[in-house]
Amino acid sequence: MPYAIELFLDDEAERRVREIWAALDAAGIQSLGGIPGTDYHPHVSFSVYADGDPEAVADALAPVLGSVAGLPLPLAPLGFFLTDEAVAFLGVVPSERLLGLHRAADRVLEPLVRGIGDYYRADVLLPHCTLAVGVADRERVARVVEGFGLPIAARAERAYVVEIPGGQNRVGVAALQ
Repeated sequence: MPYAIELFLDDEAERRVREIWAALDAAGIQSLGGIPGTDYHPHVSFSVYADGDPEAVADALAPVLGSVAGLPLPLAPLGFFLTDEAVAFLGVVPSERLLGLHRAADRVLEPLVRGIGDYYRADVLLPHCTLAVGVADRERVARVVEGFGLPIAARAERAYVVEIPGGQNRVGVAALQ
């Protein structure tokens, strides 16, 4: 079963991303938050892996991510992954602290899980907050998003191990609860 390590955003940033999701859905663009039967929250994915015990992962990550609350995650550039998933996202302006935490988390995950996603390995991470999936019209996404003031001064609030797809099943990283 695939999982993601997700950094959930502070309340104000979450509200603003949800507003963008709603505007995209209203414009006929499938937002991450508008996928039926899911429970996604605005987040920045720290890692994605194919298989591993979510409880053991959460326990092992607690010492590493225990200091992540309040970590700045400024959401600024609109971007697109030109892959089959056709994702639109807001990029995170990475800090040394964010990238250092990511490298430390990657070292902890390596012996505990199988199949860490290529785009989530240390030194190749492009931190982002997903806005929409299956994007066929990037210009329309840009027109919707330009109506919202960027950047969004987001901060990490909590970290979870989240079952994907769907986002329904979450295990809190103990140090952040």
